[in-house]
Parts: sequence; C-alpha cells; structure tokens
Amino acid sequence: MNKLILLFFSSFIGCMVQAEFKNVFDPKTMTSILLSSSFSNDSFSCSERSNTKAFGNIDQILLKCNRELAKVDTEFLTSINETTFNNITFTQLGNDQLLVQFDTLLSDGKYDLQLQSVVSGFGETLEKDTISIIIDTQLPIVSLSNYLPITDYTFFSERYWDFTSSEPLSQFSPPTLSGTLASYIVIRSIQRINDSSFRVYFETNFISNGPGTLIFSFQESKDKAQNSVTNSTTVRLIGLVKGPELHQGRAEFEAFQNQNGDVIAIYGYNSSAEILRKGATSFILTNPSLPSIGKGERGVMLDGKKLLITGGFPPYTYLSLSDSYIFDTETTSFLPTGNMNQIRGEHNIVKLSDGKVLVLGGISQVFPGSHFITLNSAEIYDPSTETFTELPNRMQSPRSFFCSVLLNDGRVFVVGGTNGIYAPMDTTEFFNPSTETFSVGPNLPIAVGALKCLKLSDGNVLIYGAQLSNLSNATMLFDVTKNRIITIANSVYRREWSIAQELPDGGILFYGGAYRYNTSEPSRTIEKLDYGKSNSFYDMGMARNSISKHSGVKFSDGTLFFLGGELGGMFHHGTDFYGLTE
Repeated sequence: MNKLILLFFSSFIGCMVQAEFKNVFDPKTMTSILLSSSFSNDSFSCSERSNTKAFGNIDQILLKCNRELAKVDTEFLTSINETTFNNITFTQLGNDQLLVQFDTLLSDGKYDLQLQSVVSGFGETLEKDTISIIIDTQLPIVSLSNYLPITDYTFFSERYWDFTSSEPLSQFSPPTLSGTLASYIVIRSIQRINDSSFRVYFETNFISNGPGTLIFSFQESKDKAQNSVTNSTTVRLIGLVKGPELHQGRAEFEAFQNQNGDVIAIYGYNSSAEILRKGATSFILTNPSLPSIGKGERGVMLDGKKLLITGGFPPYTYLSLSDSYIFDTETTSFLPTGNMNQIRGEHNIVKLSDGKVLVLGGISQVFPGSHFITLNSAEIYDPSTETFTELPNRMQSPRSFFCSVLLNDGRVFVVGGTNGIYAPMDTTEFFNPSTETFSVGPNLPIAVGALKCLKLSDGNVLIYGAQLSNLSNATMLFDVTKNRIITIANSVYRREWSIAQELPDGGILFYGGAYRYNTSEPSRTIEKLDYGKSNSFYDMGMARNSISKHSGVKFSDGTLFFLGGELGGMFHHGTDFYGLTE
C-alpha cells in the first residue's frame, strides 16, 4: 500500500516539472530518480569512474552517484580533505556527478577521499562516505639481493636465494626457471621476510659445473594493486670447460705465459716443451728432446718472450744440476746460458723489479730415505750478461720445498719449507735487493713445507697447498701492512700440491690438490675462499678428475687454465678452462 502511495506521489510531482524533463525513462529526470529509488533497495552511493586504480600521475577524479545530489557543501568537503590532498576543489556536474580536482599525486599508495557532507536529494547519507583511491604509477620489479650478472657456483652454496621487490607485494609465487641450468634445480619453499623481501629455498642436482644460464621470471607475483611483475632476471654462471689434451703427461711442473698470451708447458718428468698459442685449440709439441731434467727445475719469464730454466734433478739421480737454459717461446729455440754457482733443485727463483733474477736455496744432494743437503745460499742472474753472481750474504735458514714472492715494495718474501730432514719450518724472511741482505720475517702459525704462495691484488700474500703441514687444512695470509701472518680460513679438504687463483670478484678458487703426497681423491671438489668478505670456504662443485701436482695460469680476461698433474698416481694429459661463459 505504501509503495502505491509513493508511486502516485512521484507521478504527481513528475507532472508538475517542465516538459523537457517529463520523460520518465530519461535517467536525468526527477521522476526517474524517484522511481528508481522507490523500486530499488540500493543504498545511496557514489563510485569513482576510474575503477579505483590509476596508472600514471593523476590530478582529478570523477564521482558518479546513483541518486540526484542535494546541494554540495564544497567548502566543508575541501576542509576535511586538505590534509591528504593539496589544493583540492569539488565541483558538481549535472544532478549526480561530482568532479574532484587536486595537485598531481606523485607517490604510489592509497589515498582516502572523505565525502561526509554529501547527501541525496531526499536527504540520504552515503552508505560509504570514504572512497579509497589507489595510485599505482609503476609496475613492480623483483631483483636478486647482491645480484651479479655473471657469477660462479657459490651462487648455489647457501641453498636459498633472497629476492627484493621495488614495492610491497600482495603475492609472491615461486619464480619460473628457464635456461640451461633450470632442469638441475628444484624449488622447495618460500619464506616471506616482509612485504618486499622473500627467501626462496631450493635443491640442486648438477651433473657438472660447466658454464650455463639461469633465468628467473615472476608472472604469478603481484603488487597490492594487483599489477603483475613483468621483469625477469638472468644469471650467467661461469664454470669448467674441457681444454685441449697435452701431448705428454707432466707433474710437479710450472706453466708460463708469454707476452702474447701463449701458454707454455715445460718439463715435469718429461724433457720437452709444448705451447698452446693464443686462440688455438691444440698444443704444439716443440723441441721434444730438451736437456734431460726429471724434476725440481725452476723457471721464470724474463722479458715476456724468453723463459729462463734453472737446475733440477736428472732422472734417477740424487745430485742436482747447475745448468741453466733460455727457451725462446716465440721461435722455440732452446740455448744454454750461464750456469749457477751451485747445483740446485727444488729451489726458488724470483724475477726482481729491475729485471734481474734471484735464485734461493734448494737441495744439492739427496740421501734416499734419510735426509738431503739443503742450501742457504743465493745468487742473482743478470740477463744482460747471462751470468750468475753468488751473494756474500746468506739466508737466515737453509730452505728447500719453500715458496717466495716479490712484494710491491720490491722486497722478496721467503716462506717456510724444510731444512734437510723432511720436517716443515715455521719461519720466514725477507730479501732486500737494495742491500742484498736477508732479515727475519714473522713466524707462521703452523710449520709448513712444500707450499705455495700467491700475491693477491691487494698486495697481501696467500700461503696454501702445503704438503708437509702436520695434517693441517690451514690457509694463511701475510698481511703486508701489519707485517703478520694469520690463518685466514681452513679449507674443507686438505689440498697439497693444489693451485689457487684469484677470481674477478676478489674470491680465490682452489682447484685440485691431494690429501697426501700420492693420493688425490678427497680434493676433486673445487672450493672458493670468499676472501675479504666472509673469509669462508664455499663448495664450487666437482672437477672432472681428482688432480694434484698440476699447474695453472690466469689469462688477461680473468679466465683460469689448469693443466697436467697426476691422476691416481698416473700422468694426466687433460686441461680445463675455468671462467668461460655460454
């Protein structure tokens, strides 16, 4: 009954308005509004026409209401909104629309527009007098924390990745993986750290650690405005690539690089030399019958072209040699040069800052099974005269199976070794070329022999790969500025006769080595020392073989090259590049 009365009243009012508004089907007429309100259970409401989501900077919105509006109190609306919006104004358009203008919104977020004074023509208040405006001017981007576009297999060591989004996300789903390495990875779970940080746990099952690519995509991840993440992240991983075979097996030898970037493998139980020219895919065997040396020789590049070879032991004898030779790495000629003043094997040889060469210590004679005669003498080779001159000053201690390195200040740092009874030493010393004298250096934390030294890019010296080290896994560092030696970290495996090389990111790769002199199985795993950061060792995956007594060089582009050595007591002819990308 009440509905009929209201219908009659509405029709009566409708007959009294001007003719141009009398079409009851025209949504702008008073009659139609009254009729719609009479037969609709909808509450009085206004909505934003832009669907409450805006892309780009906005400075106005248009509100559409489902009733005719009464006179709008624009001053009051301005006063209650001016704390959120700058220079805001309200303008009524027609009977049921409201234009709101303000200074451009530049920051993403949710902005609440207050409409408390807005009423319909019949005095109805809004069902919801606050309208939320979502401003989202940018699409979300997800990135890997501490992300490096080109990295190595320590990327998998923690068994999780941390991702960061450019804005809070309402949903972060497991990233889709593609690329050559994707099939070896299984994502297990996601931990939400906060709205913008996420940790993804995974497992790996690599059959090799060759170079490859991993691509992360985030199609199922959305921000709070339900915008999808559209970017992807690509990680290129460096790894091992099989190199050319050596013509002859070699162990306990040194490989060299000349000024052209060629790699020279010489001696190491084979009296021959072979060269891998830069850009070539195979070694060239040259001078297959060099002067006969079994092991213990030492060499150094003189001028980027010529290689000096000194001393060593002839095969099956216990007296070392004084002979020295010059090998021209470009012409492959091999000629005698001046002989050393003493016979030496397992000695050290260092090129000084002035181009001359320092020869240190070594063994003159071995008495099988008991001891050997170790030298404390030193001499200097002058390439310009091709002569050796013995120094009047002696080393602080006789040394063999030790290492030495030229420091940035021109001094030579001499480390550890043995003194004739196969017992490691914990002493060091310095040679000063300007005075040609030796002085005592800092003691080692642990006695080491048959060790190696690597001068790092910061000038410090890494001491590693000791054979006679009392079953220690210690990797030590000589801090030049503090003049002290510390144990920087312990590798997971012992690495006697291993090779360490500095990586482009500052880390140090440890390749090969043996648990004891004639075994190598425990060290097939490659490790990386996170030098200068965590100073921890990380698993880098498995090499193809367990190698020790091998050699290695570093190319100018940061690629490492490992060659030769022993494999289960047998000569190894293989080589490996490390650092090449797809």
